[in-house]
Amino acid sequence: MLKKIILRLPFIFYFIPYVHLSLAIDYLFDSIVGIFLFLLLTVIIGFYAKMTQQISLLVFGNLINILLSCALILFKSPLVSLYHSSSPFVAAVPLVALFLITQLTGIFWGYILQKEASFNGQN
Repeated sequence: MLKKIILRLPFIFYFIPYVHLSLAIDYLFDSIVGIFLFLLLTVIIGFYAKMTQQISLLVFGNLINILLSCALILFKSPLVSLYHSSSPFVAAVPLVALFLITQLTGIFWGYILQKEASFNGQN
């Protein structure tokens, strides 16, 4: 039971509005460090989800995070008002797509390395 909880611990990341947090860090520090940091985290979590066979939890976490992002935009959170110029959806939607692409990249590399490990184990 405890091992199952520990394996799911990295998915707490999806309760953080990382799209808006990365944009806020970008705005406050005039750098894209926040975006790169969260891109790196999403690649790692995608890789981890594939290696631990928890893709369904990854999909569920993404849905929660997208709904959280939409709620922040609709309720006009101060976090959203920091960076948008016209519509916050214009800033958030491409970034959500970018984060999903990086997760798919992590899943892809997890798949490749898993196949390579199983291939090397047979020899």
